[in-house]
Amino acid sequence: MNVDIGSLAKIILAARRRKLFRSAPIFDAHAVVSPDELRYLDSKVGTALPAALRDWLLAVGYGDIDDELSFREAWFAALETGPLQGSATFAQDTLGNFYAFDAAGRIYFLARSEPAFTVVAENFSVFVEELIRRDYKLGEWMDAVKMETYAR
Repeated sequence: MNVDIGSLAKIILAARRRKLFRSAPIFDAHAVVSPDELRYLDSKVGTALPAALRDWLLAVGYGDIDDELSFREAWFAALETGPLQGSATFAQDTLGNFYAFDAAGRIYFLARSEPAFTVVAENFSVFVEELIRRDYKLGEWMDAVKMETYAR
């Protein structure tokens, strides 16, 4: 199933997680993202962001999903060397691992602790949909993926 990113954004914005004495939203918003900001990000990373990622940022802005995955302007960077050269990072998890997209829109997990990466989704919508399906347990998901190593 491939749900549109607008519907996925609504699901995440409405989702809540039970805490000790209350519940808290799954998404913690930090800043609005404007069309001008998207143009800046395109120029910063040297390529156009995938359409679903653009739509996501316009819908929810910068913020954190379940205190696990962080979207910030600082995480957007071109990958200038290695097997993912020409791709760009767009998010970081709590362990310092990065998430990137390539020209085809595939989403990658890049390990912080070793020179390793893997494709985790065919596109950003599928990535978000799978994160929701897994109850936002990003760490468990990434611990289960098979990594491909490369020489630095």
